[in-house]
Amino acid sequence: MEGIDFQTILFYLGPTSGELIWNILLYFIFFFALITMLVMPDKNLVATLLISAVLMTTVIAKLSLSARPPIIRADDFLMYVLNVSTFVFPLLVAGIVRAKKKGKVVPAAITTAFFGGVYFFLFWFFVQRGA
Repeated sequence: MEGIDFQTILFYLGPTSGELIWNILLYFIFFFALITMLVMPDKNLVATLLISAVLMTTVIAKLSLSARPPIIRADDFLMYVLNVSTFVFPLLVAGIVRAKKKGKVVPAAITTAFFGGVYFFLFWFFVQRGA
C-alpha cells in the first residue's frame, strides 16, 4: 500500500481533484459552517459540537470523493449519513443555540443548512439514487 503524505491530502482537498460541482458545494458548506462557528456565542457546547461535526463531515466527504481508490464510496450508506448530517446538524444548531441575541448565528446556520440540503439532495439524486 502506498503511503499518504501531506501533499496528497492537500491535493485531494483542492478544487482540481474530483467533480467541480460537488467541490463547490462542499466548499460553501464548509465556509458557512466555519462562519457559524465563529459567530456562535460561548456556552453552547452541543451546538459547537454539531457545527464541528459538519466541518469534519465536509472534509471527509471531500477526501472521499477525490481519493482514488475512495475512502468511502459515493454509493455507500456512510456517505449518505455524512451528507444528511451536513443538512440536519445546522438546522439543529439554529434551533438549540442559546443566546440573548441570536441575530448572527441563526441566519448563518440556516444558510449552512440550505447549502447542505442542496448538496444532499443533488448528490442523492445524481449519484446515490442510481447505485
